[in-house]
Amino acid sequence: MKSNGQKHAHKAPTILDLFCGAGGLSAGFTASGYRVVAALDHWGDACASYRLNEPQAHVACADIAQVKEDDIASHLNTTIDLVLGGPSCQGFSTSSGLSRNGRKADDPRNSHFQHFVRFVSYFRPLWVVMENVPGLLLYEKGRVARAIHEEFKRIGYYVVPIILLAADHGVPQLRRRLFFVGNRTGQDVFFPSATHGDSELWKDFALPFEHLSRIGNKNAGEDMPPHVSIREAISDLPAIKCGEEFPEGPHPSEPQSEYQRWIRSGTSVLTLHRASKLSPSDRETIPYIKQGQNWRDLPEHIRGARFAKIRSYDATTMLKRPDWNVPSYTITTKFNDATAGAFIHPLQDRTFSLREGARLQSFPDRIRFAGSDASIRKQIGNAVPPLIAERLARAIAIEVFRDAGSDVAPTEIDRIHVPQGQRWEQLLGLKESGVAPGQRTLFDLFE
Repeated sequence: MKSNGQKHAHKAPTILDLFCGAGGLSAGFTASGYRVVAALDHWGDACASYRLNEPQAHVACADIAQVKEDDIASHLNTTIDLVLGGPSCQGFSTSSGLSRNGRKADDPRNSHFQHFVRFVSYFRPLWVVMENVPGLLLYEKGRVARAIHEEFKRIGYYVVPIILLAADHGVPQLRRRLFFVGNRTGQDVFFPSATHGDSELWKDFALPFEHLSRIGNKNAGEDMPPHVSIREAISDLPAIKCGEEFPEGPHPSEPQSEYQRWIRSGTSVLTLHRASKLSPSDRETIPYIKQGQNWRDLPEHIRGARFAKIRSYDATTMLKRPDWNVPSYTITTKFNDATAGAFIHPLQDRTFSLREGARLQSFPDRIRFAGSDASIRKQIGNAVPPLIAERLARAIAIEVFRDAGSDVAPTEIDRIHVPQGQRWEQLLGLKESGVAPGQRTLFDLFE
């Protein structure tokens, strides 16, 4: 159903969410007053989760390459004001071995962007928000990012990319995401200003691109609250052992932080607080690792031959127990595996439970998930943190609601202003900087 370019009579801007997964982006936008009317993903469990949490939306569970635009439009009785989406991004992910010269251009996962553009071109939404991994800006030395910009321009949209650190926006996690945000209405673009920060965060890291410090709120932390910590996110959850589950039921304790009060709103029931079993070797080694330590800090008689071939400066998050009083590292799809990242509970000898992983991703406790434990971990790890999506949604709400003819007045927040026509290369400072041999970079930490 194509837009006629006129304002719409409904009260909230309507959303089509492509590559929706379990709905992290949608959860943030609906919390900000938007209305999801349709969503699309190929993964059955993620679609089932999405239906649980957005029952009013039409959810198509199919490969987008096989879906025609009319297949979605036939289920709608309204125009689309905003298209969201996170096209599959493994082809650009630094965790998949992205080099500075980029990965293979023919990676089939990279073609998903073209399907996103196809749907945008058909539905003609007023605004678009596309999410991806920061590594996309490194891919082919920025040529892919520029091509994306030009492709949107070809179909009539002015878009601007920016990288946001989730922890700067209240998420208890050091996770960066890339967002392309824009419109066809001539409105300026806005991004959320940081609400939390740590001026010492990047002290020991070489920055591969200037924009990663400048636009990533380099000075965040000097005049604002510190990042939300793991403790603030999960300290109210009862202690459990590896392989153990706390029975579903009322929360056994009161919230102990502002974040916990927020994330528990809408439900009084604790679910999914169960931890995976550990391998015998991990059960043996984890008790020797203190907060802030990893496999390199194990006693020699425990380390043994298992780690003999690993260089001391590699695998810095393997068997790492993060500090209780800082944000977590990136929550991936394998946060049950102690060797896959910094996923050891700061105080207990196990990895994070499903609920703890969801909390660290800022999924409210009321959000439900379908599927096996492995599937739920994948849905959680692949998602955009809902809280950063909510902050982004609020940053553009005034303009989107106005363009959509909404009679709802959104709440203003502090914003970064990007005037129409500003060269986004200037905004990002897309310029490679030197990284000395052996120095760590941001992309050692963030997908």
